[in-house]
Amino acid sequence: MFRILFFVFAMLFSPVSWGGNIDINIAGEAELDTLPGIGPSKAKAIVDFRTQYGDFPSIESIIQVPGIGPATYANIKDKIAIGGVAPAPSAEKAETAAVVPAAPIGGPPTNAVNINTADASTLATLPGIGATKAEAIVTDREANGPYASCQDLARVTGIGPATVANIIGTCTLK
Repeated sequence: MFRILFFVFAMLFSPVSWGGNIDINIAGEAELDTLPGIGPSKAKAIVDFRTQYGDFPSIESIIQVPGIGPATYANIKDKIAIGGVAPAPSAEKAETAAVVPAAPIGGPPTNAVNINTADASTLATLPGIGATKAEAIVTDREANGPYASCQDLARVTGIGPATVANIIGTCTLK
């Protein structure tokens, strides 16, 4: 009887779900590091993001973590879960997952950079944005008007979905 209770208790509090998927809301860095394409630094980024913004509401929301883009998500989506249950994403959700979310869970952090008002030197502090891309952002903003979302940065030459995904946690419009 003790063995059965121990097994049930262990499964309830394990980062690995009944189906063998890793629960991204409770897994530690060591468990996350076992996922394909997730090394120690991305595992730490996932834990840090979860600590800062709270639990992931869906497996798709892991794409909000800097360094986790559509390709990484595609590699891990069948191996992760929320609350021990790995939902089978519909075709619509699979397409949506490739789109970078508008803002991180809980909204942008207080030190976020407003891409509609920041000067080039401030924009250059964003992850993956150096002086050249920062100048391109300012030039694009002046030529085409303000950005409606952080994803609009992809309209700037040299800034793609991976770069946008990396800055989503530090980008704001307010």
